[in-house]
Amino acid sequence: MALATNATLIRAIGRPLRRFAPILSVAGIVVVTRYDDVREVLERDEDFTIAEINSAPMDRINGPFILSMDRSTHYSRERSILQSCVQPQDPARIRSTVRAVTAELLARRPRGRLDVVQDLARPAALRLAGDYFGLPGPDPVTMMRWTRALFREAFLNSGGDRDARRAALHAAAEFHAYADELIARRLAMLSTGTPAPDDFLTRLIRLRDDPRTRLSPEGIRRTLGGVVVGAIEPTSKVTAQAVERLLRHGCALRRARDAALDGDTDLVRRYALEAQRFNPLTAAVVRHTARDTVLAAGTPRQRRIPAGRKVYAALLPAMFDPAAFPDPGSLRGDRPASRYLSDGHGLHRCFGRYVNDVQVTELIAALLRLDGLRPAPGRPGRIRYDGPFPDRLLVEFGQGRAA
Repeated sequence: MALATNATLIRAIGRPLRRFAPILSVAGIVVVTRYDDVREVLERDEDFTIAEINSAPMDRINGPFILSMDRSTHYSRERSILQSCVQPQDPARIRSTVRAVTAELLARRPRGRLDVVQDLARPAALRLAGDYFGLPGPDPVTMMRWTRALFREAFLNSGGDRDARRAALHAAAEFHAYADELIARRLAMLSTGTPAPDDFLTRLIRLRDDPRTRLSPEGIRRTLGGVVVGAIEPTSKVTAQAVERLLRHGCALRRARDAALDGDTDLVRRYALEAQRFNPLTAAVVRHTARDTVLAAGTPRQRRIPAGRKVYAALLPAMFDPAAFPDPGSLRGDRPASRYLSDGHGLHRCFGRYVNDVQVTELIAALLRLDGLRPAPGRPGRIRYDGPFPDRLLVEFGQGRAA
């Protein structure tokens, strides 16, 4: 797990691979590091599939979800149901909620020091899970334990760590019981005409009026669960890693801070995206080669890939490919947003990016507006990880050093 959280090392390894072995095949796996080739892998979703990678762990802890499905009628229906729950006013609503919650959380830290992970990013994401998605959890500690264990098993436990799997299965049993009861109560409310919150849960239930979008209570739970599990820990991880990176780039930090103080949300977003490029949510995504195929055909680096090979599409090295990101070592706020691969690409690009994009931008903007934002001295000013997850990042603000 140390390599997975060492973005500096991954960037260093990626540089010679892009130049000398951009499509490296060794020991039954293929590692792809150039930007165009990574995009090609993710666009060719019928040649490089995901079900063989994600379906078993997802089924264990949640049940079928779009991030474990290949292109199919089933996938299209489930994706359409999710999209039907998103309304044009949602980004503004999410922004308003996150701003209010962030102001409240920061007001609790008057002494000039806070933990970006535990004092801000995780609790803010959890509050949004309740307000917008309708799944607050029985209490914050339990909900954060559930979502961390479930996300780790679904997406990060490729080695089959027994302790992680045991924790995830325990969390899944508790989460399912809680969610099933919550859904049953909301179904009863709506069946009697009792006013209900306008959240994702209510919208999923209202779609049951149409046979084309009707889900069983279990279907509602696995759909809502898949979205929420992918919202809390990723938001916390991306926010902490982006803040840590910005704090290391004085010029970019000053420009991002000026944008935050001027209310230029779009420019703050661009700096947030750029900071994520240096250390994204995941350094690579994995696909299964469904049939014999050729990658990068017609180029000097073209490579035949036999059926059955695992392909690692290396997002982090690809986003340091100078052909796509000139002067890749510079942290700049003027790169085209469409270039980034931090949310994935193609059929399985993150569904919840419209939530996370707003939320991460607002969290970072709020921090940037703090006077004299800086990392805490020494080791506490660098991210401490709990396995793959940031667990602490201390920053200081205001005059002088916090006690």
